[in-house]
Amino acid sequence: MIEMSLSFPLDDDGFFRRECPLCYREFKVLMMEDELTSLAQEGLDSYMLEIQEEETDASEEETEPEFTCPYCGQQAPRDNWWTQEQLAYIGVVAQNIIAKMVNEQLVRPLKRMSRKHSSGLVSLQFRGKEMKQQEPWISPEVNDMEIFDLPCCHRKVKVDESWSSEVHCFFCGFPYEPGDMVT
Repeated sequence: MIEMSLSFPLDDDGFFRRECPLCYREFKVLMMEDELTSLAQEGLDSYMLEIQEEETDASEEETEPEFTCPYCGQQAPRDNWWTQEQLAYIGVVAQNIIAKMVNEQLVRPLKRMSRKHSSGLVSLQFRGKEMKQQEPWISPEVNDMEIFDLPCCHRKVKVDESWSSEVHCFFCGFPYEPGDMVT
């Protein structure tokens, strides 16, 4: 089994960038290290799994945790909050894992089998090339946005400095008026 670690850049305050899958606005969430590790692994795992049928048991839908967009207040499942750049980064890492597996478990063994026959009679000849890997890269995180304490869940988010409307808690959805927020 091939294991690769995946990490994402945080800003200087330790915030992780997210993107609403509905309104496409970006914000940041202060997450604990174990949450980030789990989230990174889940992102990689979800990319590596085959697409499953859309039929979902109703009880599964009820137990899947959802988060709330701080801007539009809409909810979406936990794994829907990746930015486009994060998805591209996960894709390159996943493709590298697949390339490494194909090279180590298929291409190299077939090449060795082709060379083993010294009698001149080759029953199998393989002329394939190893899959190339790309260097995964993601932009460093910039220090932007304004910090808001969320007393409901004892957590923090960052939203665009120009945002003057209601801000929802990413974790529970509780709405705060701009004047209610503690910065």
